[in-house]
Amino acid sequence: MSTRVAHIITRFHGAGGAKNTLFTCKGLVAAGYEVDLVVGASADAWRAEGSGVRWVQIPSLRRSIHPLHDARATRDLLHLFRQRQYSIVHTHLAKAGILGRWAARRAGTPILIHSLHGATFSPVQPALTHAFYLALEKIAAPWTDRIVPVGEDLRQRYLAAGVGRPEQYEIIHSGMDLAAFLAAGQAKAAHRARIRSAFGLDENHFLAGYVAALEWRKGHHFLIEMLRDVAPHHPHLRLLFAGEGFDRARIEALTQAAGVSDRVIFSGYRTDIAEVMAACDVKLFASEREGLPQVLVQAAAVGLPVLAFAAEGVAELVHEGCNGHIYRHGDIAALARGLEALIAHPARRQQMAAYGPGLVDERWTIQTMQNKTLSLYLRLLEEKTR
Repeated sequence: MSTRVAHIITRFHGAGGAKNTLFTCKGLVAAGYEVDLVVGASADAWRAEGSGVRWVQIPSLRRSIHPLHDARATRDLLHLFRQRQYSIVHTHLAKAGILGRWAARRAGTPILIHSLHGATFSPVQPALTHAFYLALEKIAAPWTDRIVPVGEDLRQRYLAAGVGRPEQYEIIHSGMDLAAFLAAGQAKAAHRARIRSAFGLDENHFLAGYVAALEWRKGHHFLIEMLRDVAPHHPHLRLLFAGEGFDRARIEALTQAAGVSDRVIFSGYRTDIAEVMAACDVKLFASEREGLPQVLVQAAAVGLPVLAFAAEGVAELVHEGCNGHIYRHGDIAALARGLEALIAHPARRQQMAAYGPGLVDERWTIQTMQNKTLSLYLRLLEEKTR
């Protein structure tokens, strides 16, 4: 009989954590595992079609905290785990990570793994919210055989906060298909002309791009505030927000209030994000918390200088002064100075752009991520049978 595995994730869309989870599941199926992908109410089933992965949806599993829905989700997960008798339950993200591990423990699942795609607790959160999520992570850690962060910064943050023991952690970097981004970097001129023309821009414009879901925690408001301050001095500066999300209306309203709506381009969700990146002059990053931002790996592959606020994983992809600069989170003035310096010195931008592709290696491939996950599973299964 094949080994039966469940991967649990609350939201399943086009974001990095969901993509990684599906790639991991596909790798397990190819290796002979029987894999169930258990998702919450907010999910796109078509993304898993043809993958060989069994799709299970739990409508009560939702992102926001809701005592009634959370109790139902826990009950439904417990029933599923008892019915399916998984050898391994592998959880992802905050809500599925807590409820899924609790239910799997109650169901007697032999092996529990939790992947960290980002920190659930952050210094920028209100104190009570921070304490609440940190307490939940500390409670769930002893139930977990392995905690799998996507980067070293994330591992260090959790250990420093007292979540789990060092030997529980095993880093597996996010795997992604970077071929399109490397190719776009090699063919920038063609992509720049086409994409810029579609946005109503030409080569005289300076395009600063931010690829992120339109959610408040991604920090678009910081970039709008920065643009308000520097726009009068740089008439050809434009800000591109590539992505979609439930805070779009709120962010669009903020551009109106700041008087920069004519300077901000909302591209919506794009399937040609590599070419869109290649049309930019600089990549901005303003998220308040991450695990290891995949967009920074992609920016390095394309050959884009990066100006970023400090968050987990940023320093692994942005080497200070080499392919970009990192600033204290929320330091809009410093970010503005960095942007103006790059606008004024195109030769410096070219030097930074050339450095980026050298950071892209085997660590970031889908195959490496799948192989490391398979190795982890085999070791844990052997440990349980000794």
